[in-house]
Amino acid sequence: MNKTKFIYQQLLAQFEDYLETQTFNGFPEVLLEPARHIMHIRGKRIRPLLLLTACQAFNGNIAEALGPAGAVEIYHNFSLVHDDIIDKADKRRGQPTVHKVFGLNKAILTGDAMLLHAFFLLGKGPEKILGELLKVFNKATSQVIEGEQYDVDFEVIPEVSEKDYMMMIKYKTSVLLAASVQLGAIIGGASEADKKHIYDFGLNLGLAFQIKDDYLDTYGDGETFGKRIGGDIVQNKKTYLLITALKNTGDSERKRIFELFEEKDEQVKISNMLALYDRLDVKGQTFSKMEELYGKALESLNALSLEEESGKPLLELAEMVYQRKH
Repeated sequence: MNKTKFIYQQLLAQFEDYLETQTFNGFPEVLLEPARHIMHIRGKRIRPLLLLTACQAFNGNIAEALGPAGAVEIYHNFSLVHDDIIDKADKRRGQPTVHKVFGLNKAILTGDAMLLHAFFLLGKGPEKILGELLKVFNKATSQVIEGEQYDVDFEVIPEVSEKDYMMMIKYKTSVLLAASVQLGAIIGGASEADKKHIYDFGLNLGLAFQIKDDYLDTYGDGETFGKRIGGDIVQNKKTYLLITALKNTGDSERKRIFELFEEKDEQVKISNMLALYDRLDVKGQTFSKMEELYGKALESLNALSLEEESGKPLLELAEMVYQRKH
């Protein structure tokens, strides 16, 4: 095992231990079971790992960063509990969602409790920098909720501009990744310039991450992606692929896209939309946008005043996030 992978696995093990033994101290007992349910539907722990890896890159104390790492993961999972209610989703990563198991009312209250508990955990960071940590976390958590509302609004709008789409995914997805890595850098004692560079790194990585999600939903491998390929097409979701198609097509093809929105046969809908995407090189253009954003993330990472060895775990974690197949 190489040194970087060892560091990554070590940090993950420390975080999982903290999550299991300390994260829910002080959490309302009556809502503990549904909260643990969503937290045990294991995701990739990307946000806490970004925070802890950044902290370590700047020679920070990992013990001081575990509370804030718990905060970003609890907050992220709070947003999933409420997203699943909004989307009327029965499954999350192959497991029943909180509201399906525990009922709608308890799911809403569990999400509320998780949101508040995230701020409680953030308060376990170093006392002398709590004001700065709170400022970063406040901004990101507010923007995530705003981004979710934009996403809901887009469901009933026939066409969304690329600018509006990028704003939505920036708020809904990217800002929490950016805040996570910046919080870690702050705890590690990074300079003001490095705090900005690392935020920009996380922001562009998050944008590339979300567009990759759109890409995999249409062009991924169904077995490794973990859900049905073409689901976004069936739901008429305003993805980067759809926006690119509408931006680059003529009147007749635009008309055909809007006709397909009403198609009831899901397989016909997917195959016809894919044929349009192929004619318009949507796959190539989407891949190019992902690469552009990931390139910007790496530029910001390279601008950090870190020795190559110190920055290597951040680079490899970024590659893991971006190169994922699911």
